[in-house]
Amino acid sequence: MKERASDIVFKTIRENIISGKWVSGTRIMSETQLAAKLNVSRISVREAIEKLAALNILYKKQGGGTYVNELQPSIYFNSLIPMLTLDRDNYAEILEFRLIFETQSTELCVERCNDEEIVQMEECYNRMVEFKEDGERFTDEDLEFHMLIINGANNSLLKKVSEVLMEILRYHQKKLYKELGPGGGIKEHRLILEAIKNRDKELATIYMRRHIERTIKDIQDIEYNSGIDEKS
Repeated sequence: MKERASDIVFKTIRENIISGKWVSGTRIMSETQLAAKLNVSRISVREAIEKLAALNILYKKQGGGTYVNELQPSIYFNSLIPMLTLDRDNYAEILEFRLIFETQSTELCVERCNDEEIVQMEECYNRMVEFKEDGERFTDEDLEFHMLIINGANNSLLKKVSEVLMEILRYHQKKLYKELGPGGGIKEHRLILEAIKNRDKELATIYMRRHIERTIKDIQDIEYNSGIDEKS
């Protein structure tokens, strides 16, 4: 299904906020500028801005443009703006949290997921392999693979927490892909998938734990090497 133009605008604005490019108080591009930049109609831009304004992410000044709002705790858990709940600079801490709840989610998934959900996981994995040279697409499929496991756990609270984390994870995963490429992720996801297909709860949780632990180590190594470069 083709993505709606207003959704493209919505995601573009949201990503600018997630990345820190547009902070609270920033006056965003005009409707005309956004329409030209994204090659969409002004109506599509206006629709996306109205949606973001309804969520209190943006606000309009009469005759003075549109601005990023000061984001209040009352909207922290809106799944459309999960980046509000977490500090972008603490990715390792987010991964430590995932280490706890995703290993347990994987165990539940093995117990509860149906055959159709396993087929969806395999199709998602195959797309990861297909798009291994495309950081944007690979990251999307990587995160989708994890969401399919969460969905397979059949627990609404786990699913909600994952949705809240998803966009900030997407931001960091893209950066990580640029540093490390897809190699480790592809191998580890294959092992996780095969364990789930074999309904091997113990092995699936071990592979998920190792996968996230390896990612945490990669982040720590990158931060360590970055610190050395800064001192050089």
